[in-house]
Amino acid sequence: MQTASETAPPSLMTEARAYWERYLWHHRDPLTRRLHRVGSLVVLAGIGATLAGAGWVWLPLCTAIGYGFAFAGHWFVEKNRPLTFENPLRAGIANWVMFVYELFWDVEAELRRIAENPPDTADMGNQ
Repeated sequence: MQTASETAPPSLMTEARAYWERYLWHHRDPLTRRLHRVGSLVVLAGIGATLAGAGWVWLPLCTAIGYGFAFAGHWFVEKNRPLTFENPLRAGIANWVMFVYELFWDVEAELRRIAENPPDTADMGNQ
C-alpha cells in the first residue's frame, strides 16, 4: 500500500526545478544560449520601442524576430525541437530565468550539476 507522500503530486518548487533542469539541458550548447540571449534582447527592444511611442507594431515584430533567433539555435545548433511547442508559458518563463541566470550566475556550473543526473531526453524531439 502506498503512503500519502508517495501518491501526493510533486510540489510546485519540485516541478519547477525539474522543468528548469530539463529546459537548461535542452540548451546545452553555448551558441544556442547566445542566440536565445540575442532574441530576448530583440524582444526587450520591441517592448522599449512600443513604450517609447514608436507604435505597437514593434512588439509583435520584435517578438517574432526574437523567436527566430531562439528557434535557429534549436534547429541548427542543438538539432532539437523547441520546448515552446510543448508548453509555451513554461518555456517562456524558463527563457527569462535563463536570461537572468546568465547575467548573474554560472550557467556552465549549473549544467555540470545537471549532468550528474541528466533529465530524460527521449522526448526532446531530436531531429
